[in-house]
Amino acid sequence: MMKQLRKSASGLGVKLLLGFVVVAFVVTGFSSFFTGTTSGTVLSAGDTEISQSDYRLAFRLSENALIQRLQRRPTQEDMQRADLDAQVLLKLTSDAVLDEQGRKLGLGLSEERLARLIADDPSFQDAGGGFSRAAFANIMRDIGMREAEFIRNREKAAVRSQITEAITDGVTSPAVVKTAFGLYNGERRTVEYLTFAPALVEPIADPAADVLAKYFEEHTSRYRAPEYRSVAYAVLTPESISDPAAVTEEQIAADYEKSGARYVTPEKRRVQQIVYADSAAADAAKTALDGGELFEQAVVKSGRSVEDTQLGLLAKSEIPDPAIADAAFALAPNTVSAVVEGAFGPAILRVTEVQPESRRPLEDVRDEIRTALALETAAGATRQVYDAFEDARAGGQTFEEAAKAAGLEVKTIPAISLSGLDASDKPVADLPASQEFLRSVFTTEAETENLPLNLPAGGSLFYEVAKIDQARERTLDEARERVLADWKADETERLLSERIAPLQKRLEGGETIDQIAASEKLEKSTAASISRQTAPGEIGREGAIAAFGGKSGHIAVAPAADGRSKLLLKVTEVATAADPLANVAKEQSDQLDALLRNDFFETYISELEATYPVRRNPQALEQVRTQIR
Repeated sequence: MMKQLRKSASGLGVKLLLGFVVVAFVVTGFSSFFTGTTSGTVLSAGDTEISQSDYRLAFRLSENALIQRLQRRPTQEDMQRADLDAQVLLKLTSDAVLDEQGRKLGLGLSEERLARLIADDPSFQDAGGGFSRAAFANIMRDIGMREAEFIRNREKAAVRSQITEAITDGVTSPAVVKTAFGLYNGERRTVEYLTFAPALVEPIADPAADVLAKYFEEHTSRYRAPEYRSVAYAVLTPESISDPAAVTEEQIAADYEKSGARYVTPEKRRVQQIVYADSAAADAAKTALDGGELFEQAVVKSGRSVEDTQLGLLAKSEIPDPAIADAAFALAPNTVSAVVEGAFGPAILRVTEVQPESRRPLEDVRDEIRTALALETAAGATRQVYDAFEDARAGGQTFEEAAKAAGLEVKTIPAISLSGLDASDKPVADLPASQEFLRSVFTTEAETENLPLNLPAGGSLFYEVAKIDQARERTLDEARERVLADWKADETERLLSERIAPLQKRLEGGETIDQIAASEKLEKSTAASISRQTAPGEIGREGAIAAFGGKSGHIAVAPAADGRSKLLLKVTEVATAADPLANVAKEQSDQLDALLRNDFFETYISELEATYPVRRNPQALEQVRTQIR
């Protein structure tokens, strides 16, 4: 069966694809979708149908992967940017044809293997990495899928993995491809260069009024004022409405007594352990120790170093073996234990340091408790504050009046662009949920009541646009400071280019960098044995591109790393990598292998789609997407 799978992915299409990889390192994409199927089914291929529950599950799993990548709940904008809907549909399309192929081939999976695959899925694991029944039940409830249906879904996924592994297992990028990458990565060059700093042509005098006016007219679009909006907003979170001053001393004292364990640092001990192969060896060592032998001598006789015996400074709960933990915490300091039957064999222990249990005094944690109690009270009041604001708005109060009635602080931004800049083109600081907030602010109308936004970390954001200033052309007087700075920057670049041009001709005519440096009273610099990876750190990104833009003897002018200076450079030496493959990092080699495996997989999927045409149901798709939103 494996041979049959490989055969179907090893035809002319794959050979042509491999040719593209060798010549140009091209990666191809998936095939497009076909349309049409029955109601209630999102898509189908042959006798295989993908249900709306399958779509919801795939979407939820993709969303969980995005959450792990972002380390927070994604906003609608995050999901649109990740193109989650398209990714899910693409995945389900390949799933459908693979399921149909698996059905035709009669592939299956044992119950034990299936149970392990489900338990190992990160989506169903708790913080410790173990299977969480609660997480599993929550996802089943969210997607509206029965457990039996989910298990069937995962069984199909496992079968798909069998097929995919059969197609891609052992596929590696050809040596010729990796050699080409190695030659590219490993090429070394030595570059001599002169740096022409702005100071060589500065100071730049202010231009005449008509010159500046003409420059402004030629670059008017550069100074165009974008649309600005004035917006008021109020943040509702436990932090924004908490009132630490309202917490009494009695409440603080009561919480300290109630939650005292939170402020206790448990006793810790520095423990040493010698583990023996059997009880006889351990008993003999204990007898020797009781007879006056030093612990260090026993360590040496056991074939270990003192460092090998160190368990560290640990609390009792941090020692995983209960027998060892009990014995260690029963020992007096600098005494040796009896033989302890530990999990890894009989052991002898010694405790060399004891840090007693300690409790932080109330005075040290008073502010911490005050803040925590205030937040706890505020968390219980957020719904009440939310309703108070909404009720006030429904009663006809203005945004500011409603916020005041609900006890919320109103902040006002006089002018902000869609890019988050103020009227002076400086970023507006501390924007809440910045991207979604800006998008919402610029898709509403002035003085319109808007639905509050959900903040990524929890809470609500109320907002109202007070005024809209349409985009317009700025006058020269408004933009004069920026126009003058831009003109001087352009003039500096022009004068530097004028100075370098004849020097470049002299260099191309046969003079050396040293001769030009001497005549111009400049210091020659050398970037020795640089590669494409190291060159930007020495001569900047543009300088690196120029340095590798020709063969030995190549001469070029490029911007320096500071963005203002210019470089006149000459390549004096080119060295080819002696061992190209040694210049391909493991990560890059793995990426090349993964790209080729992906190409094999995509080619195979394309062939399956031709064998089992995929039919999509637009109505069912739109319905399930609406439910998810």
